[in-house]
Amino acid sequence: MKNKLSIIVWLLVSLFAVKTTVNLHPWNRKTIIDQDIIFYYGYLPATFIYHDWSFMFPDKPGFTGKVWSLSLPDGNRIQKMSMGVAFLYAPFFAIAHIYTLATGGVANGYSPNYQIALVWAGLFYFILGLLLIRKILSLYFSDGVTASSLLVIGLGTNLFNYATWDGAMSHVYSFFLFALTFLIFIRWLDSPKILKTLLLGLCAGLIVLIRPTDLLFVSFLSMLFFFQQKPWAEKWQFMLDLKWKWLILIGGVFLIWMPQFIYWKMNTGHWLYYSYIGEPFYFKHPQILNGLFSYRKGWLIYTPVMSLALIGIFTLRNKLKVFFWPSLISILLVIYVTYSWWCWWYGGSFGSRPMIEFYVMLSIPLAAFLDWISHQRIVFKGLTGVLLIFFIWLNLFQTTQYRGSLLHYDSMSKRAYWAIWGSTDWPENYSKLIVPTDAEKARRGETEYP
Repeated sequence: MKNKLSIIVWLLVSLFAVKTTVNLHPWNRKTIIDQDIIFYYGYLPATFIYHDWSFMFPDKPGFTGKVWSLSLPDGNRIQKMSMGVAFLYAPFFAIAHIYTLATGGVANGYSPNYQIALVWAGLFYFILGLLLIRKILSLYFSDGVTASSLLVIGLGTNLFNYATWDGAMSHVYSFFLFALTFLIFIRWLDSPKILKTLLLGLCAGLIVLIRPTDLLFVSFLSMLFFFQQKPWAEKWQFMLDLKWKWLILIGGVFLIWMPQFIYWKMNTGHWLYYSYIGEPFYFKHPQILNGLFSYRKGWLIYTPVMSLALIGIFTLRNKLKVFFWPSLISILLVIYVTYSWWCWWYGGSFGSRPMIEFYVMLSIPLAAFLDWISHQRIVFKGLTGVLLIFFIWLNLFQTTQYRGSLLHYDSMSKRAYWAIWGSTDWPENYSKLIVPTDAEKARRGETEYP
């Protein structure tokens, strides 16, 4: 069988993720529909069980679910998050609802069957996302490099936590969508048929519907087109040849957004509505150094293996030049925009969670780095292998610390980090080591972290 190693690695990582989740019993240890997930998920029971997009159903006697809404001045209620993740929850919600009805359970949208369904949804999209990454990398790299990249992304990054313990959060769903859209886009460039064009529009629209700032990934794909090593006349002709297919592409985007437009219009009177009231970006004062290197949530502190992907961008100049400038420009924009958000640490999380979906984009430079290393002296290969093993161990160990709350979800400091490094025991006076967040200062754009 061709490409055996990468398939074996994909299977092993997938099985390990399933085994980890089953052993953790997350549905018994915590409520799955909690925090941001309450907003993402709420559209489904509101639509299919309570038939109430005004979200007044929680006021009914006997309701036992957990629903959050923002109250508007006119008395209406609205969901803070858009409904993109709900589209990907939907098949699992349907299975849970049908099963609950068939077995005589409490079919209120919030009983245990629905919570368990979201756990399996996260695993499903993680496993499928990795498979899509494998297909993409196999187009450009050897099977060994592809296998190594899958191992690093699957087990060496905070993606693993958001596929197992926090699998109902949005990030693994965006990760899957990024990978699917990337693969469709590559094939669309070779053959822009109607179905591919429609799928590309639908996927791109859904990516932005889940998280509007992920439009940066769509811009990355656009740059890949313009940086192709082809004459400009040929690129221009490609766009002209699409003709009415542009309408299909744009139509796909609007089709996936239409329910959201209708929801906003019904509840606010506006087709477009900014629901993150009082939560600004500070583009003049981005927290880039904190976002990358702070002990609270530094991306490269808690997911250091991604530093190899950043180095790998520069190896693209010798191989796969078409990816060099799009990758470099895009990651700089992603870092700038991500850490310009007032809450640059993005609430409770393991590591910097908004970077997770962009591991799809960074899979190419990561693989390029590993490919470059494979052609170096054996000593460099050996050192890199040891480093990768260490990064994977560190990620899995710190994930365990995070699940047990030893690694604090939003208030880590340098002292706290090193006090628990490599340990599963609580240090003395731990509460004095952490640095609690000051959300009000951050909302005002003031520095609140040392």
